[in-house]
Amino acid sequence: MKRINFQQIIFFIVLQVISVNPIRAQHEHHGAQPKEKSFSSAIDMAIGNAKGKTVEYHLYVKDTVVNYAKNKETHAIAINGQIPAPVLEFTEGDTAVIYVHNLLHHETSTHWHGLLLPNIEDGVPYLTTPPIKPGGVRRFVFPLRQSGTYWYHSHTMLQEQNGLYGPILIHPKEETHSVDHEVVLLLSDWTNEKPSEVHRTLKRNDPASEWYTIKKGYAQSLDKLIAHGSYFQRVKSAWKRMPAMDLSDVFYDAFLVNGKRLLDLSQYKPGERLRVRVINGSASTYFYLNYAGGKMQLIASDGLDVTPIAINKILIGTAETYDFLITVPHHGAHELRATSQDVSGSASVFIGTGEKIKAKDIKKPDVWNMDKMMMDMTVNFPGRMKMEGMDHGTMKEADVEKEGMDMGEMDEKNKMSKMVPKDKPNKSDEDHMSHRKMNDDKMKEDKKSKKPDHSNHEMNMEEMDMQQVMADGNKMADSKHSGMPNQQMKQGSTDEVVFNYDMLSALKKTSFDPQRPKKKYHLTLTGNMYRYVWSINKKVLSEADVINIKKGDIVQFTLENTTMMNHPMHLHGHFFRVLNENGEYSPFKHTLDVPPMTTVNIEFAADEQKDWFFHCHILYHMMSGMSRIVHYEGSERDTALVDAPIKHLLNEDRQWFFYGSLAGKSHMSELQANYFNTRNAFRLEANANYDGQYEAEVSYERYLNDWLRPYVGLRGLQQQYYNVFNNRQTFEQDYELPVLGFRYTLPFFIEADVSVNMKGRVRAELEGEQWLLPKMFFNWRINTDKEYHLDLEYMLAKKLSLSGGYDSRYRWGGGLLVRF
Repeated sequence: MKRINFQQIIFFIVLQVISVNPIRAQHEHHGAQPKEKSFSSAIDMAIGNAKGKTVEYHLYVKDTVVNYAKNKETHAIAINGQIPAPVLEFTEGDTAVIYVHNLLHHETSTHWHGLLLPNIEDGVPYLTTPPIKPGGVRRFVFPLRQSGTYWYHSHTMLQEQNGLYGPILIHPKEETHSVDHEVVLLLSDWTNEKPSEVHRTLKRNDPASEWYTIKKGYAQSLDKLIAHGSYFQRVKSAWKRMPAMDLSDVFYDAFLVNGKRLLDLSQYKPGERLRVRVINGSASTYFYLNYAGGKMQLIASDGLDVTPIAINKILIGTAETYDFLITVPHHGAHELRATSQDVSGSASVFIGTGEKIKAKDIKKPDVWNMDKMMMDMTVNFPGRMKMEGMDHGTMKEADVEKEGMDMGEMDEKNKMSKMVPKDKPNKSDEDHMSHRKMNDDKMKEDKKSKKPDHSNHEMNMEEMDMQQVMADGNKMADSKHSGMPNQQMKQGSTDEVVFNYDMLSALKKTSFDPQRPKKKYHLTLTGNMYRYVWSINKKVLSEADVINIKKGDIVQFTLENTTMMNHPMHLHGHFFRVLNENGEYSPFKHTLDVPPMTTVNIEFAADEQKDWFFHCHILYHMMSGMSRIVHYEGSERDTALVDAPIKHLLNEDRQWFFYGSLAGKSHMSELQANYFNTRNAFRLEANANYDGQYEAEVSYERYLNDWLRPYVGLRGLQQQYYNVFNNRQTFEQDYELPVLGFRYTLPFFIEADVSVNMKGRVRAELEGEQWLLPKMFFNWRINTDKEYHLDLEYMLAKKLSLSGGYDSRYRWGGGLLVRF
C-alpha cells in the first residue's frame, strides 16, 4: 500500500490558502465571497483529482430603499445590499453551491436563467422548487455543464421588477476569444411605482390605463391620429376591436445599466479588446443596442458562441444575452447606448477617454401608423410578418400533433413566407463570416451546398462538448491582433448592419438524429390588450396548464404570435434550435423574441424529466397567463414539493384586482368600483344628486370569452328626471330588484348591456368613449329608458381629473373625479 505523503498534502493546502485567486477577487468586488476550499477538496487535488472546483456563495435577500429617478426614494429588494445582485462567477466544470437567505417578510425564489441543471434546482416556486419562506435558507447545488453569459432572478410574483436580478458568468475551460478584459453589462428598467400598482393600472379599463402612453407622448387621441394621417387606419382597427398600438406597456422612470443611468469605462487602455457581456435583465423592456465606434462583433447568443458577425444595431429581447468584442478606441469616449424599444429613455456606457462621442439616435416610432410600427417590431424576423388577408387561423390538433413530419420544413398550413433550407451553404470560414456581416436584404444563398452530414446528428446539450462547439469557427478571432477587419468603423458609416435572427449561425451542425421520434405542437400566442389578459391558444395557465411530451422525442413548437406585442418566450431547463435560414447550423437559444403577427419554429431534444416552465418573459404578460408547464409523461413531482402545491402557481393568473372612481360634481355624484380577475367580475355603479334621487346597481358577471359576459345583480333607483325629447319630467322608484342580463363589447369598444328585472322590464344600454386630446376623453351613455349621459374628462394626473357634462336626469354640472 502506497504511503500518503503528508508533506505534499500540506503543500497543496498552503498553496490554496495563499494563492491569489482572480475569480475570488472578482467575487469580493461584487460583494459575494466564496468560502475557502475545504480540506477534503485540497486533498482531492493533492492526489490528482481532476474534478472542477466547488464555488460557494451566500446571497442575502433583503428590503432596501433606492433613489434611481426624480430624486425619489422608493422601496426595492436587493441581494447582498446591491442592485443588480452580485456577479456569480464560475468556470465550466465547477460545482455551484449557493445559499439564498430570505430576510424578507414574504416568500422569495431564485431561478438560474439559461442554466442546465437538475429540475429541483431550477427555482420556479411550487413547480420545480419549494419557495424560500421568510427567514429561511435554500441551498442550491448543481454542476456547471456549460459556459457563457447567463443571469439569475426571482420567480416570485413581481419581485424581479423590484430589483431581484443579477449576472452569472461561466468561463470556458479553454478561452475561445483572446481578450484583455471582460465587462458584464446588465440592462434593466425601473419604475418608482409599486409593481403591483403597475399591474393593476394595466388591468384597469378606464382612462388611467392610458396614463403610461400619455406620459411617453404616444397618446392615440383624435388630434394625433388626424395629424399623422392615420385616423381611418385607427377606425379600421377599432372596428376589429384592436386597441391602440404601443411598443411597451409600461412607462419607466429610468433605464439602467449595472444599476446606473451612465457607466464610465475609462479605466481601459486604448487598443485593448473587451468581451462585453450584455444581459437584458429588464422586467418588460426590449433594448436597441448600438455603438458610436461603429460595428460590434457579436460572438455569442444566450451563452453559446456563434459564428462571429459584425453589426451596428441589435434589438435585444427581454431575458436574452449577447456577447460582443469591442476594441477600446484610441481617441474619445465612445457611447454604447441601450435605448428602450419605444424610445422613451436609454442607458449609456462610455468606452475610452476624452471627448464623449454619442451613439446614433434611434428614431422615435410612429405609433400612429400601424404598418410602420409593425416593421419596427419585427426587426428580428424581417419579412415574416403576416400581411392582411393571409390565413391567421390555427392548425387543427390532428395536424399539429402528427408525428414523423420533416423537422426542417415549415408546415404549409402555417402559411409561412419562408422555407428553412436543410443545409448550410458550403463556404470557407472567411467567406461565411463575410456572408454573416451583410445585411439580411443583401444575403444570397450560394448555389453550392453540402450533402447532409449525419455523423454528428445528436446535439444533446448534456452530452455535447460545449468547448468544441464554441472553439470551431473562431480561429480568426482567437488573437487580439488577429488581423480581423477593424470593428471601430467611422461614425456615420452608411453601411449599417441591423441584426436579425437569420444572421445567427451555430459553429457546428445542430440538427438532431432523424431516427428519433418527432412531435409537433402549434402554440398560438394570444391576448386581449383591452382587458390585459395574455394567453396561449386563448387560455391562461390556470385553464390549460400542461403540454405533455415524451422523453426521447424531438419536440417542435410552432409559435404563432397573433397579438400586436413582442413576446420573448423562454423554456426552462433546455436549449432549443431556432429554425432559421441556416438550416443544419440553426442556433441554440433558451429565449426567443416572437414578433407580432409572425410564426417561428423551434425544436428541442426531450432528454430531461419532470416539469419545466415555458413562458413569456415580459413579467406582466407571464403574470397575466401567458405560460405553460412542459410535462414529461410518466414523471412525478419531486417529494420535496409535497408542501408546495402547484395550485399556488396556477393562482397567479387568477389574482383579483380592485379599482374604481368617485366623482363629485355640482349636479351629481358618481361611484364606480370593480373587483375582478381573468374570468370573473363584481361591479358597482351608482349615481345620485343632492335631492335624494339615485340609481345603483351591483352585479356579478362571468366572462365566457374576451367580449361576452352574462351577469346577475340587484338594481335600485329613486329619481326624477327631465327628458328634453318630450319636455316632461318623469318620476320612478324601485328597490332591490333582481336583474339578469349580459354585457358584450361591440366594435369600436362600445359596451352593450341588455337586462331584464323581476317585473319583466327589459332595458338596453350602450356606452362608449372617444379619446379627443392626449388628456381629454369624451364619455357617453344612452339607454332605452330615454336616459342619456354626456361627459368630458380632462386628466390632471393619473388619479385626478376634471369632469363635467350633461345628464338627462340631473342637468348640467361639473367637478372633480378621483380614481382609486
